[in-house]
Amino acid sequence: MAADVLDELKLLDREALMERMAAELPAIREKLKVSQEALAEKTGVDAAKIKAAESGKRPFKWSEYMSILFVIWNNDIGKGMLDARGLFPDVLKKAMSVNRNAHAPENEVM
Repeated sequence: MAADVLDELKLLDREALMERMAAELPAIREKLKVSQEALAEKTGVDAAKIKAAESGKRPFKWSEYMSILFVIWNNDIGKGMLDARGLFPDVLKKAMSVNRNAHAPENEVM
């Protein structure tokens, strides 16, 4: 990975991203018509943890954030919502070599 991407990653405010994901997730799930339980099943993040994060009772862990991020990113509508909300920063995409055109995303999360 290029040094400039590593430097940018060091500046990434993970805490803020995880907090914003927790705050935005109910609206994203509603738009995608996905329950907490269905998202939990797809991501491997316990539904109780999703509920607690959405209600502000506990923060997401980075691994939970990333699991949720990738499931939502694999949906055309979800991808647009993540981009519009800045929940998948370009530096993180670069670091992970995520290419929007690498494969056709699914139309449904579930």
